[in-house]
Amino acid sequence: MIVRPAGVMVREQRLLVMCYRYGGRDRFNLPGGNLEPGEEVAACLAREFAEELDLEVAVGRLLFCAETAAVERHVLHLVFQVSHLSGTPCLNSAQTRAVELRWLPVEAVEEAPLYPAVAPALGAWLRDGRLDAAYLGRLKQEWFS
Repeated sequence: MIVRPAGVMVREQRLLVMCYRYGGRDRFNLPGGNLEPGEEVAACLAREFAEELDLEVAVGRLLFCAETAAVERHVLHLVFQVSHLSGTPCLNSAQTRAVELRWLPVEAVEEAPLYPAVAPALGAWLRDGRLDAAYLGRLKQEWFS
């Protein structure tokens, strides 16, 4: 099983996402990445923000977790609130295949094509601070090609 921490960074009612193009359509990932052997989850998330986005972040509370599975890729997603400490977000193309960064309006998050597919839960939390569950189960994830 792969463990993938991801971060929720909100600024001026906008969510930071990484944009990818698959099949001619935009898809959005919450910034994050895969845990390396021996690495702590919070350290992994801070490292991924630094490597891919040139941002120093403080990892806050765990909002929720969920699973995705496809063929031989079973992933446990841990979604944390993060706070910006320093840096200006910019993509490091040597570290990611994302094509751009976007700041999605929080009111658009519930319908956004996110990976992992946490848009309904994340949108509800961003809108009114409500978390119905800490474990979202195995998500029905649209896979992009």
